[in-house]
Amino acid sequence: MTLTLERQGPHLRATLDDPPTRNALSAAMVEALHGLLAGIEADATLRSLTLTGANGSFCAGADLKGALPALDAPPGPDDPVRALNRAGGQLFARLDACPVPVVAVVDGPALGGGLGLVACADLVVATPAARFGLPEAGLGVPPAQIAPYLVARLGPARARRLALLGERLDAEAGLAIGLVDMTCAPGEVEVRLAGILAGIGRGAPGALRTTKHLLRSAAWPPGDGFVEEAAALFAAALRGPEGREGVAAFAARRNPAWVGG
Repeated sequence: MTLTLERQGPHLRATLDDPPTRNALSAAMVEALHGLLAGIEADATLRSLTLTGANGSFCAGADLKGALPALDAPPGPDDPVRALNRAGGQLFARLDACPVPVVAVVDGPALGGGLGLVACADLVVATPAARFGLPEAGLGVPPAQIAPYLVARLGPARARRLALLGERLDAEAGLAIGLVDMTCAPGEVEVRLAGILAGIGRGAPGALRTTKHLLRSAAWPPGDGFVEEAAALFAAALRGPEGREGVAAFAARRNPAWVGG
């Protein structure tokens, strides 16, 4: 088993659980995460995804030992090393585009590709045991597929610092540079997570998905088509059942129907 799933109402928790690799992004783990995200994309009833790791680790990054046999194949378009890396990049892109809010709870090392998973999350909670780093250059390889998400999360200067120096950050250092959103003691994780999920639950499901889409497509300065796309999405939402219920609830000074779901 590489991935353990637990659903509580509309909230799904996925725990990376592969002790021999410290939850590394092996071919099996990447396939399991792709399957997880495909299920989320097809399930309109889900409100959130929480990612965490078992065995004292969040994710050790790429499974380099598992990739060693692929080095015997010749390079080229069908190179299995290239295919493995491409699959990882497709995973990061899919996680970044996940339609529901993604919360990463980091209690242990999140290195290399594990840091890539963190950078793709919408909210990051870290305990004092969390450690973040990009050891790739020290292993003779670049953090190829992680780069765009690290830059989006941290900005170019801080991403360069992490990638080029290979330094390790604890939870407080991660908080200081914006990699981590909040820290808490291990015994407080469930309380903190419950508060986050309650906050997510106050948003209308469709509105949250549309918000994630707009935030991903937004750039500065906004592109020529952004104003029209945003106006169309806003009008559709306000005219739809969620918008009408939200306005009615506001006028009546009550919670909308989706709160508590």
